[in-house]
Amino acid sequence: MNEYEEIRRAIDIYLMERFKYRLSLVYLTPDNIVSTRRVSQIDLYLRIRRVASLFPPDCLIIARLSFSKERVGHGSHFVRFLAETALKHGFRHIGIESVNEKSRAFAEKLGFYSIDGFNYAVSIENLIFYFSMD
Repeated sequence: MNEYEEIRRAIDIYLMERFKYRLSLVYLTPDNIVSTRRVSQIDLYLRIRRVASLFPPDCLIIARLSFSKERVGHGSHFVRFLAETALKHGFRHIGIESVNEKSRAFAEKLGFYSIDGFNYAVSIENLIFYFSMD
């Protein structure tokens, strides 16, 4: 199992346990995108990138993340989990792609910095520090 498949599996187990699903929710595309199957509670689209682009190198990029129940901590809990997973696999950043008003506020709350006004990133180190202050 390669590292991308390991990340997919870790996310799948996390989501299945947190949201009480019995069947696998997450798959990996050939171009290293982790995505959820159509389920009512969760919508996730995550790019795994080792090379620099608009985002820094070694970055897990959240392109889409939503939960049916908002403002109950699912997003923060997932980002904390993602930071731990990223660290385990040698990634150094997490990004959020194409923010809207809600995701911008969420990103800024967690200490992400703006790359260009629409895309945000944060170092894993800063995220872990943020969550250690809870």
